[in-house]
Amino acid sequence: MDGGHAGGGSLQLGQLIEQGHGAAIRYDLQRIGLDLADVWRGTLAPRRVLDLVEQAPDDSAFAASQRGGLAHRAWPLDRHMQAALIDAVNASAWVIAQVNSKGTVARPEAVPRPQTAVAGRARPGRRLDLSHHPLAQPLPEKYRARRWP
Repeated sequence: MDGGHAGGGSLQLGQLIEQGHGAAIRYDLQRIGLDLADVWRGTLAPRRVLDLVEQAPDDSAFAASQRGGLAHRAWPLDRHMQAALIDAVNASAWVIAQVNSKGTVARPEAVPRPQTAVAGRARPGRRLDLSHHPLAQPLPEKYRARRWP
């Protein structure tokens, strides 16, 4: 296989939803014309949703959700890199000023950033069970993983 997963995906998708990323996934799918509820209707494979989520751009709602929430939506990777660069330049300038000054020079403030994601947001011990959902249906045969002899 070329980097993809063998099939399935229901468990992984359920875990992402359980971890609190469901609304972000739903929003990103709606931006491209899909509906997350179609997974439970049987018209959208969980594996396809996971593949799309894995390829989501850095400024997607899902990427922001993984980094810590909506505050991160306006902070893709390049913005974090720019803030780190500004902090490094300011720290270098402060060191030079401190060395060449007879008095104490105030340390520069860091560029304010959104809080980082909290590890382990999932609730331990609770499994996601959607088998009793009113729209629950068996996965159509065309989306099931192939079993090779």
